[in-house]
Amino acid sequence: MIQVPFFTGMMEASHGAVVWLCTRAAIGDANIALFAYGIAAAATKDGFWIQGRWRRHVLGVYFATGLLITIVFEAWATGAGQRWSYNDSMPLLPFIGTGIAPLVQWIIVPTVSLFGLRWLYRGWLDLRRQGGDYSRQ
Repeated sequence: MIQVPFFTGMMEASHGAVVWLCTRAAIGDANIALFAYGIAAAATKDGFWIQGRWRRHVLGVYFATGLLITIVFEAWATGAGQRWSYNDSMPLLPFIGTGIAPLVQWIIVPTVSLFGLRWLYRGWLDLRRQGGDYSRQ
């Protein structure tokens, strides 16, 4: 929702239309994050890589995957896909023309999500090690 001012027609659209569009975008972003996590898990051969020591190459794979997909999708959505367009206030990457706001969002939100997921896994793994019944938690 913070990015709304950077897109053409969003400020004039109805609240419901903006919420629906942003909800679909959030679901798409979540799918990108899950896919990037899966690629990092495949690279480490560990689905719980988030719990271990974070290595630069694993985080690099995770973020590079997400950023690459975001760049490609934004280029398609603002080009041939004609899904949306940026207004003049959107800062753009030189040569590519992809908006910087979606890329910054893809760095901030997944970073917060990784820390949250790490916290969740840690609690789940601690309970499991203690022999607790985590199915009722």
